[in-house]
Amino acid sequence: MTKPQQHRDAEIQQAIDHYLRARQAILKLGREVPERIGGNDNIIGRIGEFIGLRFLEALGQEPAMMEGSSNPGFDLEESNLRTQVKAITHENKRGRSVRLTPGWTQFVLMELGEHYTPERIGLLTSTQQEIALADNFAKTVTPVVSLTMLGPKGLISRYGRVYNQDKLSALMV
Repeated sequence: MTKPQQHRDAEIQQAIDHYLRARQAILKLGREVPERIGGNDNIIGRIGEFIGLRFLEALGQEPAMMEGSSNPGFDLEESNLRTQVKAITHENKRGRSVRLTPGWTQFVLMELGEHYTPERIGLLTSTQQEIALADNFAKTVTPVVSLTMLGPKGLISRYGRVYNQDKLSALMV
């Protein structure tokens, strides 16, 4: 006899199967083209780094993904530009991530909405963060990454640049 709470179990199992197939496809692509979507088993991180790579390319940069699954302080590199990328999805109810790790010279923070499409992307240089520290706006070199950084009173909005959906569409990101 099926219990009432089990009436959607087949649908749940189908969704799990779809998710696992998509996850495996991303991991397979990561093995085949690691310079575009490599990384560790954090799929959201891989998606964020891929979007960050495309975003920076649209701005005229030519970053390369770091080899290996764990790099101190940055994910992408181009000459002296070392970019740390963080993605926060709407599934993250607190809108917070981990602390920034020292070693970066530019920081890309993205807010991923439905279907993991970027709603806002912020870009902050280490020089801009140093100015924020000197102004006593920023309190630490290793703040907790939060979507509030992209808001009107946030660190990136005040000292860096935030690209909204219109700007991102114009860049074809």
